[in-house]
Amino acid sequence: MSEGHAAPAPAAKPAAAPAVDPIEDLARLVFIQLSANVHATAGEKPAHEKLVELSFRLAEAFAEGNLKFNTAARQRAEAKAKASVDVSKIEIDFGSIGLKK
Repeated sequence: MSEGHAAPAPAAKPAAAPAVDPIEDLARLVFIQLSANVHATAGEKPAHEKLVELSFRLAEAFAEGNLKFNTAARQRAEAKAKASVDVSKIEIDFGSIGLKK
């Protein structure tokens, strides 16, 4: 290499994306909206913990109802279940691995 030019830095590996919990994401959105509505009105305010609890209960109820009443969501869930492998049902015969034919 000629002087004055540094070697290119090795490409950094992208960090693994954290697992996404759809219930948590939905509960977060519900909490934000509930909090905004509660604090926009006059009167006594519930504790934030109660709003968080309600948000998670509503998110879980929505997810359950979505699969019950939304045909497209139910079809996606069924397709995903069919495409996945249940490793608990796999049987491996280790006794025959070392045997010569």
